[in-house]
Amino acid sequence: AVVSTQSTRGTSTNGATHKIPGRVSDSVIPGAGAFVDNRVGGAVATGDGDVMMRFSPAFLTVEIMRGGARPHDAAVESIKRIAKKYPHFSGAIVTASKDGVYGAACHGFSQFTYSVRDLKSEKTRLVKMKCSKKEDLIDI
Repeated sequence: AVVSTQSTRGTSTNGATHKIPGRVSDSVIPGAGAFVDNRVGGAVATGDGDVMMRFSPAFLTVEIMRGGARPHDAAVESIKRIAKKYPHFSGAIVTASKDGVYGAACHGFSQFTYSVRDLKSEKTRLVKMKCSKKEDLIDI
């Protein structure tokens, strides 16, 4: 989330549904579930945490944006890197630049829905997108 000139992050965990006994949630690992840098923007990740946390996808997405990529393109690149090694994983990344430009990418779900709140109009809207799947990885 981007608020004025300061950014904040928030994330949640799937809870007990898929928890392996003794496992620490990936959402608490900096850069895995969420990451923000006020100079660039922020990103959050959701999905198969055991796979995704190996790539620090939220951190990676912000770093790709730091290199000049637009938020959507950065999220796509991060998802591609995970899917190349784990084509059967399911996950998504939602990101926003410090200027409020947002984007997302997903893999393994038929579709992914996230919400965006415009601070100027104070309206929230749902964004639905189709996700890539294993068969789409031929180009990677």
